[in-house]
Amino acid sequence: MAKKRKDIENDILIEERIGEEEDYEEYARLREEREGIRARKTRIEEENERRQSAEYERIKNRKAEEKRVREEEKRWRSYEKRKKKKHPVRNFFLLILVMIIALSGAFLIYMRSLLQTVDSVDLENALESSISQQVRDDRGMAGYQNIALFGVDSRDQDLLSGDNRSDTIMICSINKKTGETRLVSVYRDTLLNIGGGDYRKCNAAYAFGGPQQAVAMLNANLDLNITDFVTVGFEGLAETIDALGGIDLEITEEEMEYMNSYMDDMYYEIGTEYDEVADWGMQHLSGIQATAYCRIRYTAGDDFRRAERQRTVLMLTMEKARKANPLRLAAAAGAVMGRTATSLSSGELMLFILRARMMDITESTGFPTEEDRIFATVNGESCVVPYYLTTNVRKLHQTLFEQEDYEPSSTVEEFNDIINAYVE
Repeated sequence: MAKKRKDIENDILIEERIGEEEDYEEYARLREEREGIRARKTRIEEENERRQSAEYERIKNRKAEEKRVREEEKRWRSYEKRKKKKHPVRNFFLLILVMIIALSGAFLIYMRSLLQTVDSVDLENALESSISQQVRDDRGMAGYQNIALFGVDSRDQDLLSGDNRSDTIMICSINKKTGETRLVSVYRDTLLNIGGGDYRKCNAAYAFGGPQQAVAMLNANLDLNITDFVTVGFEGLAETIDALGGIDLEITEEEMEYMNSYMDDMYYEIGTEYDEVADWGMQHLSGIQATAYCRIRYTAGDDFRRAERQRTVLMLTMEKARKANPLRLAAAAGAVMGRTATSLSSGELMLFILRARMMDITESTGFPTEEDRIFATVNGESCVVPYYLTTNVRKLHQTLFEQEDYEPSSTVEEFNDIINAYVE
């Protein structure tokens, strides 16, 4: 009996344990289900938040784009509205700007066509032997562009050949930085070595060897580094002055008479029409009248006064060019181009013409100086003798390049001794 009761108790305990185990498994199962539900719920909540955030960004971007489009449309409507309004002042200046651009282009095309009519001359060979090493190494001259200006009375209109003794010989020295320009006339009867040991009036160099020999003569005798030249016939000078509107100049009664006589000669020589100068004093001169003024050499001062007249006319012409509008400047260039010979390239000549408005002639004189020259007959010719050549060269460098202590080269010293021997 006792054993049976014990077995019953054991069975009851076993059933209780089994029940407890079954309850735990159920509990665990239910817990896992609850955890799974919670995790799914969390994932669902996170996915919903992500979707809401993305939707918010999409709506935000859409509104921003709609705002940008509205602002763009607003600006466009404003532009269209302004465009429909009339702006006469603005349109006027736009028209002027377009005209300036068009005229500038036309001016450049016109100038390029004119440059094709200029006689071009190469000076390279002449410069190689005429510029001394001392001059090449001289730093005081490096900042200047030196150009020889020749005026010739060519009846056959050929500026490079024939009996073209240069009636005008000038050295034009231009400060490259400031545009300051200085002119020195070399008197045409000056006794110099014109080349090959031939000492005679310097204007013969152009007749014997053209501008090449004339430039070489100036370089060798005066210790210069002239690299270019411009030659203009008197007819070209007259037409240039006319294109610029003439010049104002005070003349004497004696000069008036000579001017009318020279103009009469030019009429018979080359058929140039003219109006006589009817009065003296301050006069407005045409091109042909101013050219006749340049040729006068029989008044007091002789050829020295004539060279001064030439520099005066050139300075007044340059002054008119500086103040000229582009149309007048183009007309002046057109007048002179076909009657010009030069070593300047087309580009250099164009730049030289455009720079004319900035060139300011600050000094003008003659060579040789009055106190350092004498007159003598050499080889049957009446010459102006630079006595001494070395002294004149020192003064020339002081005038052109502000060199106070320039010492002439051995070549100039040699020429000086030979020139002095003709008069001692």
